Formats: sequence, structure tokens, C-alpha cells
Amino acid sequence: MTGVRQRTTGRVAARAAALDLEGAAIVVGAAALVVAGIVSLPFFWGRSLPIAGPGSVSQFTALAAGVLAVAAYVVGRLWHRETLTPFGGVPDREPGGGPRTAPAVPVFDTAVIALAHGIIALLGWLLLGAVLADGFTDATVYAVSATALAGAAAGVTAYAVFLSATRMDLMRLSTVLAAFAVVGILVATLTAPDPHWWQFHLSALGMTNSVSSLTFNLTLILAGLMMAAIARYATDLTHVDPALRAATLRVRVCLILIGVLLAGVGLFPLDVSQILHNVSAVGMLIAFALLIFWVRPAVPEAPRAFLLFGYASFAVIVVAAVFFVTGYYVLTATELIAGVIVLAWVTVFLRVSGAAARGRGSERPVVGGAG
Repeated sequence: MTGVRQRTTGRVAARAAALDLEGAAIVVGAAALVVAGIVSLPFFWGRSLPIAGPGSVSQFTALAAGVLAVAAYVVGRLWHRETLTPFGGVPDREPGGGPRTAPAVPVFDTAVIALAHGIIALLGWLLLGAVLADGFTDATVYAVSATALAGAAAGVTAYAVFLSATRMDLMRLSTVLAAFAVVGILVATLTAPDPHWWQFHLSALGMTNSVSSLTFNLTLILAGLMMAAIARYATDLTHVDPALRAATLRVRVCLILIGVLLAGVGLFPLDVSQILHNVSAVGMLIAFALLIFWVRPAVPEAPRAFLLFGYASFAVIVVAAVFFVTGYYVLTATELIAGVIVLAWVTVFLRVSGAAARGRGSERPVVGGAG
């Protein structure tokens, strides 16, 4: 009888915590709506604005939503916490009470993830604005309506980002990483000044002095920093079995290398340094190949399907490279195949690693629910 009462009490407490969190998210969303509305009204007043393009509703909305998304993420991470940490309720502590890592490390990791949320919001609203502009050709929006739309978009964004921050774990972070990379590359392709860029190579997107190139290179740089930052959380060395420590460390090094080299691809476009660009791209693929064959001893709980997925991914990249060498594929197709496969595998790995961490009890619970 006592056990039943305890379980019932636990469910009631969890439901109350979830409702409390939803209430906080609504307050954050409402605050963002008010801020965006107050800021936008002077810019919109007395004007009829286009849906997309320079000086448009979607452009202002995207900028406002991006800035407020970063702020909402920081607020969400501070919710019921002592300091900024990417995961968990409070920072990891050593037995003596001190932090396991330098305070600047989790703050930097959190800042990178917050910035990714902001850019996803910014690019997402720009994309939606472009789609709506095509659907409502030559339509304009009056000032009051534009203010209401900007406020509503900012409010919805802040609400969603706040909840994402309070419930962040490896599984959710894998979704954020994938969404950020896909949205960034998609925006770069749609805004490329040369519609036939694909006839050259994927890196051609980053070789012009345009918003498209800035978006492409920034996406690669920030995605690489995100991957390097989360490598420490995907390969926990504080709770791992000593027999698996060396294998886990190898996986961590490979993930960090992939992240750093991916950032290098964006930091050194072909027109800036062909050598550094190619070294970064080839080095990233080498690190990925090593990771495929080193991950099994590091995550022995991983399902066989995940391991087979890794081997198949490596085989597909090799086949695509052979097709390019023989002239069957253009370089763009080969790069897209390799890029999509690496992103997909890393996303799945983060989810598998998060599930394994939960099974071992090494990933701290998230205050406010989630899993």
C-alpha cells in the first residue's frame, strides 16, 4: 500500500513540475511577444511592408526571433540551476565539492547551443517568409498587422526555445544539431547568387561575397563548434568503466576532430586557402572512418543495427568516392552524400549515447521533466 501511495505521490509531483514549467514557458513567450511588439511598432508605423526581402516583415521577425531565442535559451538553462550548464540540474561536482570542469567550459558549451537555437529561429522565419511571399505575390502587410505577426512569431519562438533549454539532453541536442545544419545549408542553396553552383562543388556556396556564403560558412563553423562542444557529454569519462576509458577517449578525440575540421571547412573557403580547406575536408572524413570502427568498444550497449549502420555508411561514402573518380558523379553529389551520411551517423550516435548513458545512470536528470 505504501508503494502505491509513493508512486501516486511521485506522479502528482511530476505532473505539478511539468505544469509549473509550462507556466514559466508561457510567461517567457508572453514577455518575448511584448518586447518584439514594442520594438517593432516604431519601425512598422505608417508603412506597408513586403512579406519577404529587405525591410520586410519576415526580415525583422527573423532578427527579433533570433535574438529573443538566445535570451530564452539562457533563461531556460538558468531555470532551477546554480549556473549555466548544458545538461542536468546543477553542475557536476567532485567529492570535495568543487566543479569537475572549469566554469568557463560549460558556459561556452551552453553559449554555442544557445546561438544555434537563435540561428535556427532566424533562418527558419526567413525561409517561411520566402515561402509565404511566393504564395501571396505582391502582397503587403500593414503596420498593426506586421507588429502583431512579429510579436506572435517571437512569442512562439521564445516559448519553444525555453522548453528546449529546460529539457535539453543528448537526444534533443542531436535534433538541434541536425536541424541547424539542414536549415543553414538549405538557406545557403536557396539564396546562392549563381543558380548553377551545384555544377562545381558544394564548397562553391562559400566562395562568394554574399549572404549565401556567409550563411554557408557560418553554418559549418557553428555546427563544428557544437560537435566539438558536445563531444565531452557524448563520451562521459567520469562514470565510464575503467576498461572502456581508452576506447571512450578515442571516440571523444575523433568527435572533437570532426567538429574542429568541419569548422575549418567553413573558416577556410576554397578562395581563401585551398590547402587548408581540402586538409580540413579530407581530415574530417578520415576521423569519421576511424570513429566508425572505434565506436563499438566504447559503447558496448549499442544495438547491432547501429553498428551495421556505421559500416554501411562507410561503404556508401567509399562507393560515392569511386563514382566521382570514375566520372559517374559530379563532386557536388559526392560531397552531399558524404555530408548527409556523416550528419546522420553523428545524430544517431548522440541518441544511442544518450540512451546508453541513461541506462548506466551517468546522465543527470533534467529539472522540470523530459527525457
